[in-house]
Amino acid sequence: MAVLPISWYNRRMAITTYTLKVEWAKMISPTVRHIAFSRVDGAALQFIPGQFITLHFPFEDKILRRSYSLATVPGKSGLYELAAGFVKHGPGSELLFGLEPGDSIEASGPVGRLVLCEETLKQAEPPRHILVATGTGVTPYRAMLTQLSEHLKHNPKLKVCLFFGVQGPEHLLYGEEFEQFAQEHPNFEFYACYSRQMPENPKATEFQGYVQQHLEKLNLQPGHDHIYLCGNPNMIDQAFPLLQSLEFATRDIKREKYISSK
Repeated sequence: MAVLPISWYNRRMAITTYTLKVEWAKMISPTVRHIAFSRVDGAALQFIPGQFITLHFPFEDKILRRSYSLATVPGKSGLYELAAGFVKHGPGSELLFGLEPGDSIEASGPVGRLVLCEETLKQAEPPRHILVATGTGVTPYRAMLTQLSEHLKHNPKLKVCLFFGVQGPEHLLYGEEFEQFAQEHPNFEFYACYSRQMPENPKATEFQGYVQQHLEKLNLQPGHDHIYLCGNPNMIDQAFPLLQSLEFATRDIKREKYISSK
């Protein structure tokens, strides 16, 4: 069977897509590639930090779709930036790891609900925001840095904590950016959890184990804290019932699972 053209797929599924062109790409860990795209039609990038885009590409006799959270920090590049982890024998991985500057791909979005609530950030007594991620699930939090910076500077009572879990230090995506952000904003805390390999001289903010095992270090406050969970399903499937057992209301927990699709 011949590969169906993107235009046919769009009409059938009532999906509006646009074309992205690769501007640059680089490896940011042994298994993750950061790719920056521009829109071929010249349209400006508009999104809410935390949202994702979906890439559409032909594979064998069908059109595949793969979704990736935008890693773009508003006010910096103005490009569609994302981080893609490598999945062995995955057509999405093979495509993204093979793209070079000038190559193009169809996309739709952005959409998604893993976004910060502006109303709570502006409150005189704002809830503490706890951001939990594993792997490339940290990308939406990178996109939130500009938004968080404005609120953290204007509201010293706002507290934000980022707990990031990876296998080891070499997999700590955007680690230097988050550490620098913590230095510039006293009411922002950044913690790294390593499931396999610890650094030789760990910092006070680095822990051995999985992120969900260390949440208790934050002295969680049900009814006050807002929790965001993003990353692999195992972390979310363990953290969510733990938070419920501590009497966190479902409305105070936002979650987005990153499933490695082949």
